Amino acid sequence: MKKLILFITILLWVNIGSYGSVDNSEKIDEVNKKIIKELSSFYGGYEKIYSNGIDKQNINFLLGELEPNGVKTVEYDFKTIPNGKEIDLALDEKIEFKNISDIKKLKIVGKTYKKSLVDFKKTGKDLSIAFSSIGEYKISFTETNQMTKEIIFKKSSKYQPFIEDIENNIEDSYNEGDFNFLNENLLLLETFFPDSDGIEKGLFYALELNEKNKNYHMVRNISKLLVSKYKLDDEKKEEIIKIYLNALKELGETEEYLSFLEKLSTYDGKYELEYLDASINYKNYSLGVIKLAEAKKSIEPTSKVLNYLGNYYYQLKDYNKALINYKTSRNLGKLALIYLEIGDKSSYEALKSGATPKDLDEIKQIETKYLDRKKLEKYIGTAEKYTSEGRLQEAELYYKKSLKKDIPYELKNNIYYKLADLYYNLNELELAEKNLKSIDVKVLDNEFFGEYYYLGGMIYYNLEDYDESSEYFSTLIKKFPNTTLSNRGRIYILKIEKLNKNKLEKEVENESNS
Repeated sequence: MKKLILFITILLWVNIGSYGSVDNSEKIDEVNKKIIKELSSFYGGYEKIYSNGIDKQNINFLLGELEPNGVKTVEYDFKTIPNGKEIDLALDEKIEFKNISDIKKLKIVGKTYKKSLVDFKKTGKDLSIAFSSIGEYKISFTETNQMTKEIIFKKSSKYQPFIEDIENNIEDSYNEGDFNFLNENLLLLETFFPDSDGIEKGLFYALELNEKNKNYHMVRNISKLLVSKYKLDDEKKEEIIKIYLNALKELGETEEYLSFLEKLSTYDGKYELEYLDASINYKNYSLGVIKLAEAKKSIEPTSKVLNYLGNYYYQLKDYNKALINYKTSRNLGKLALIYLEIGDKSSYEALKSGATPKDLDEIKQIETKYLDRKKLEKYIGTAEKYTSEGRLQEAELYYKKSLKKDIPYELKNNIYYKLADLYYNLNELELAEKNLKSIDVKVLDNEFFGEYYYLGGMIYYNLEDYDESSEYFSTLIKKFPNTTLSNRGRIYILKIEKLNKNKLEKEVENESNS
């Protein structure tokens, strides 16, 4: 009854306040829209909400503030903000402080809701801050000179839905198997009622339905949140970790997948074998996993681990260690390749003489591919000779001739690599990039595997695409941490960070001058 009286009061107030000076149909339409908004601010959303709650037709009205096309950034110069400043933010806004390089410590002093999250992201002299829900947040900023500022952020919404409507929708959508509507209502609940006990249950509902419908982006986000923010028993936590890892594999997020497994194996030894197995499958040669492989070999020298170590040492051109692992695993093809490369004819002939007909056929195929590659290297050698003499067109001709030959797909990839390297050295960066993109790294010869990432980093560095350059250098360091190339990659990452910092400083200076 009280709600009905208040509804009529609002309706009468809007009518009295809005229709006083209406003299044409266009103004009437404007006033009607205003009435709807006034009612919405009380009942929680679109005009239907006051009678029907939140449904599939009107929920986008509320989600419009939560999921805008692009989050609006509100910028402040940190040095000009006084202590105790209150900053109002809408749901679709985040804060960005300029000129904040002297901050030593950040601390969340207080917030309205215990489970609200604050995301800090520092880039050069800028700091962006995003808040997960409505409410007030008090944050303390301590500078290097020990001066402290406390700033209050007030994140609010134009419309406030009822928690009962959202929780009922979550139950109904779970029972009906509607994962999209469940996801939308869960987002509302987390934004408007972050301390609600219904969130954890809603997350499990959403995890189940999204996994069932193969919506792996949501599965990744939900499972990661459940593992990191909620107290779960060991059995449940292990189950969700498996779901999270599977989602990463399905999404092709190899780096995140391997990184998470590495952390798990550090804290819990039972994940070591899974991390090693994944690293073998994805050709991850980080120092930690090489140590794991060596330890595994000493206990149980399986062919999979031995070949993995053999491949690692082979691409480092440490042929002695590669041979030890390949001999133990009886990898005759790889042994034949190394004997051919190092010119050990006696060992090569001995290998063939002791091989079965099936193994001998494989060895002959390896020899054919090796000879093809040698012919290819002859073309490449001629091309490189012409390049050093400045005869670029003739060099290109030899590369194109080799690409037209009936050679395996793997060898073509090697040529694309050589072309990319050639054009890079000639400062033909666009052509270098074009050939780099033609390379299928999955079948690239191990000999060029590390150089590929370094070359990619250098090409994009000189093209001034520093984000892409950093990606290549970071992958190089991750996959080949203890090499000369990875050390060079680290130097260039530091250079990129310095360039980005200088760029930001110049932008701030120009903005201040303007």
